[in-house]
Amino acid sequence: MQPSPVDVDSINISDPEFWKASREVRESTFATLRREAPIKFFPEIPLEHFPVGPGYWALTKHEDIWHVSRNPELFCSGRGSNIADLTVELNEFFGSMISMDDPKHVRLRDRKSTRLNSSHSQQSRMPSSA
Repeated sequence: MQPSPVDVDSINISDPEFWKASREVRESTFATLRREAPIKFFPEIPLEHFPVGPGYWALTKHEDIWHVSRNPELFCSGRGSNIADLTVELNEFFGSMISMDDPKHVRLRDRKSTRLNSSHSQQSRMPSSA
């Protein structure tokens, strides 16, 4: 099924009502963004107990997301990857690796991948119980 056209200027993915819309509406919206505005800035909405943040850039094409994820010297997640902005310290405490920048991100990733690879190789050497 071909997505219905959506006016790119009417799109606001910050609006909670957008996320309550049907799957068809959301897919049509993202198809429009990928085609007409693959990198688009959105203002943040007011949330209770949080100041309104500076807004965010939404990337909707795989190539752009890939580029950003491979160039940490140009792009930053360490100042927050959630809509409601937290301090850097709270982000590190409550966040995940996605909210970290290098060098902390690399250290944690390397530590986890070493453990995972070690665990996987030990498991593959264990005799099967069958």
